[in-house]
Amino acid sequence: MVRVVAFLLALVTGLTAGQAKSATGLGAHERIARAADIVLAAGFQAKIPPHVSEMLGISADQKECLVSQRFERNGTMVRGFNVSIADKHNIVLFVTDEGANEQTYYLTSGLGGLRRVVAVKGGTGHVVRVTGNEKAAFNTELQFWLDRIVPGKTSK
Repeated sequence: MVRVVAFLLALVTGLTAGQAKSATGLGAHERIARAADIVLAAGFQAKIPPHVSEMLGISADQKECLVSQRFERNGTMVRGFNVSIADKHNIVLFVTDEGANEQTYYLTSGLGGLRRVVAVKGGTGHVVRVTGNEKAAFNTELQFWLDRIVPGKTSK
């Protein structure tokens, strides 16, 4: 009985540690969902191209995906946070290097897990196998956007 209680305590502690609250009291999942709601309400209307939408699995029959978007440009680098208008649980982060003619799209949801990666180079796209490198790059992009849309700390 003591072992079962100790195991359950360790399990609950481990699970809650992964959902640590930020300074505003919002956990990671809540921040992602809130960011999606904010972008849906106040983002620019945009489209994810048909071939990319199909590779991401968010549209069929070569149809574009209408999104609400927030983006930032820094020279030839463009980064974006897209929320599907048809299904707000489809969130697509992207990074575009216009100088190299390369784009990377990361499909996630309000839960924050990386669901799929699509890379486009020279106009030709392909689904990328998710590895540790892709997960790290995705986590960097997700944090970049959460810090801008739903900051974890407020300044006084």
